[in-house]
Amino acid sequence: MGDLKKPGEILEAVVDDGNDELGRASVGLGFSGLAAGLNISFSAVALGVVGALTGGVGLAAALLYPIGFLIVILGRSQLYTENTVTPVAVVLTNFGALPNMLRLWVVIFVANIIGSILFAVTVVYGEVLPPPAFQVLFDEVAGKLDHGFWNMTLKAVVGGWLVALMAWLVAASRDTISQAVIIYVLAFLIPAGGLVHCIAGSSEVLISVFAGEVSFLEYLGGFLVPATLGNTIGGVVLVALLNYGQVMGSKSGAKTSLSGYTAEGGQREDT
Repeated sequence: MGDLKKPGEILEAVVDDGNDELGRASVGLGFSGLAAGLNISFSAVALGVVGALTGGVGLAAALLYPIGFLIVILGRSQLYTENTVTPVAVVLTNFGALPNMLRLWVVIFVANIIGSILFAVTVVYGEVLPPPAFQVLFDEVAGKLDHGFWNMTLKAVVGGWLVALMAWLVAASRDTISQAVIIYVLAFLIPAGGLVHCIAGSSEVLISVFAGEVSFLEYLGGFLVPATLGNTIGGVVLVALLNYGQVMGSKSGAKTSLSGYTAEGGQREDT
């Protein structure tokens, strides 16, 4: 237990990481986001390929689903849902960083979606996957779109909560093995629980779009909008705000280098 970081130490690490990302130029963030959109798509490949080999999306497919998240997070690419925590923590300590956070969100989100589109186009028109794998993904997507807007949003809230927790717990970890275990376990719960992730799920739905199974408007209104809304609420409210509150509302938070920030005014006091 002595090796565990205190909440205030985790928040410091999260804010430091957020400041590093907010300091990056849009071009660099764009390439990082593009890589994340491409690489997270391997989770969709896992669902399709393993599902085809095992008779559908079941335990085996869910067990391999985290591969995309492991590649992206351990490889330090920028995924939109991770950034519902780190730059938000910066804004909570310095509200003047809000415009920069919005810039980062837009750049990374757009780049993530472009990466997902490029992957889907390549897989469909290049006939990269075997036909049974495509059929598994088509069936999976049809089930997702049957949820309806508000049910999809609620599932996305929990999905975004899990992915944002990855960012918080990775900052709390002291070694790569621990980080990999955290990412794996939390990402596994997304398909196992029928939850929704706006970027990883986009790869699945866009494959159906380019294969002619789903319209682009269905993708936008039936998946991307509710999934993004829910993921954002889950990450910002249930991880960033709650963990910031527990640090700033406790005595242990006063012992960190962030202690000069108050929850009320966000002003730094001289010490």
